[in-house]
Amino acid sequence: MSAKKSDELGGLFLKLGSRDINLADYTREASDRWLKVTNQDTWASTLSRVRIARQEALENTLESIRASGFPDRGSSFARLLNSCSIENKSDVILAAIQFMRSVEREGNTPPRELRRLIEDTGKWTKRSVKKWNVSLYIGRMLEGGPGGVGSFLEYPRRRPRKNSYVVLTEAGRDHLDKLSLKR
Repeated sequence: MSAKKSDELGGLFLKLGSRDINLADYTREASDRWLKVTNQDTWASTLSRVRIARQEALENTLESIRASGFPDRGSSFARLLNSCSIENKSDVILAAIQFMRSVEREGNTPPRELRRLIEDTGKWTKRSVKKWNVSLYIGRMLEGGPGGVGSFLEYPRRRPRKNSYVVLTEAGRDHLDKLSLKR
């Protein structure tokens, strides 16, 4: 949040890729509802009004984003998987890590977030993805072949040795490239 005017509480900006969307109109709507507080209102009723105004503002923002044609993460990832013919669980998890790292610029990709991205594709149900042992797949991709040769994932330097920090190795990126060429 950043303040623009002294009479505003703050501004809300949404960064989507290289686009910045100023949400001032939507936050102004929430501020207008806040200003309509009367002396008879209690803390709980006022808080409820603000919560409703905030939710409506968020819904309006999401609707304007959808109307602008900006792709959501689930459909973008699903199209990527389909176009590259990636279907095996381990390959989908590897692709999800790479997607979150390079497209979404995430520095931390915990298994629960990988699951959420995979669920957002709509290709698998939440129930089926919940059964995937993402940590086990990550562990196997860290180990690689015999003697650890050809592992698809590694821990970056100066980061904790946790599954949420793994990054693709050159072999992992090559593997995804080979899968996309087999179409």
